[in-house]
Amino acid sequence: MNNREAKMKIAILFPGYGSQFVGMGKELYDEYRIIQEYFEEASNCLNSNFVKLCFASSDVELGKMNKAYPALFLVSSAIYALLQQEGIKPTVVAGYNDGEYAALFAGGCFSFPDGLYLLNKYAMFFQEALEHMTVEVVRIQGIATKELEEACLKASAYNGKVFIAIYNGLTDHVVAGERSGIEQLRNLIGTLKEVTMDELGTGVGLHSVLMNPVVEQFKIYLEKVDFKDLLIPMINSLDGNLITQGKEIKDQLLRHINSPLAFTRVVDAFLSYDLIVMIGTNPWLFQLLKKHYPHKQLVSVQTPADVETLKKIVLNIGG
Repeated sequence: MNNREAKMKIAILFPGYGSQFVGMGKELYDEYRIIQEYFEEASNCLNSNFVKLCFASSDVELGKMNKAYPALFLVSSAIYALLQQEGIKPTVVAGYNDGEYAALFAGGCFSFPDGLYLLNKYAMFFQEALEHMTVEVVRIQGIATKELEEACLKASAYNGKVFIAIYNGLTDHVVAGERSGIEQLRNLIGTLKEVTMDELGTGVGLHSVLMNPVVEQFKIYLEKVDFKDLLIPMINSLDGNLITQGKEIKDQLLRHINSPLAFTRVVDAFLSYDLIVMIGTNPWLFQLLKKHYPHKQLVSVQTPADVETLKKIVLNIGG
């Protein structure tokens, strides 16, 4: 290990729902045996053809949460295993939304099969809950946090609860709620200049009390998994603090479902690290980080060329 590697503090970020696309991981799969092994293991664990799903399905099929959750976890975990094999060792890990499952796997909290098992159960309970709800999830940009929080309270006072589900930035939020409440919110802020509202898939999650029924079902299955202390700390998206104790993870995963996520605090925590590595490709997430840290090194890893670029930065190969 050279001095540069010893001193460099590396944060690895794993993406969440919405980052999936047909063909994700294909170039790495074709190049590295370790990626193929992860695909084989996932296919055996869930009795599903992940090669076909990830490389030859459709955006609609891959976008189904019972497909997207395990597929993203698979690709993210496989890429992380490859980086480990290539000598890349992070100082800290983090996940955007359900990307926290891959972060926890990377940190050594649970096994790869256990991660697949948990996400499969979560997707099943979430889909069942949606059959009894009429909800919508939107990304709202251009309005400050406090003003949006007040608007959500006003909208909820009419007919249909509305909540900020994810805090992405000072004027960038994901809002979830009952459709009637979202419509009322549109009426309240739709005429404001510079405000945009884009519909997202419900797979992003509702991250509010609307998810309490899912928590009640899911917590039973958390007891079946052995949560170990993390070998690599994870930045918790609930409060931005580092989490290392396995005994804290069960509660954290449950609150992750029915509480708002403060991704802004995760981004703030990246200040302490020299290099941010994003697994996979998510253009808006990459730009969010780039805007926040214009002078910090950011690398997105999705191809063999990306792996080589990262190795040169971290291991100082050829430099």
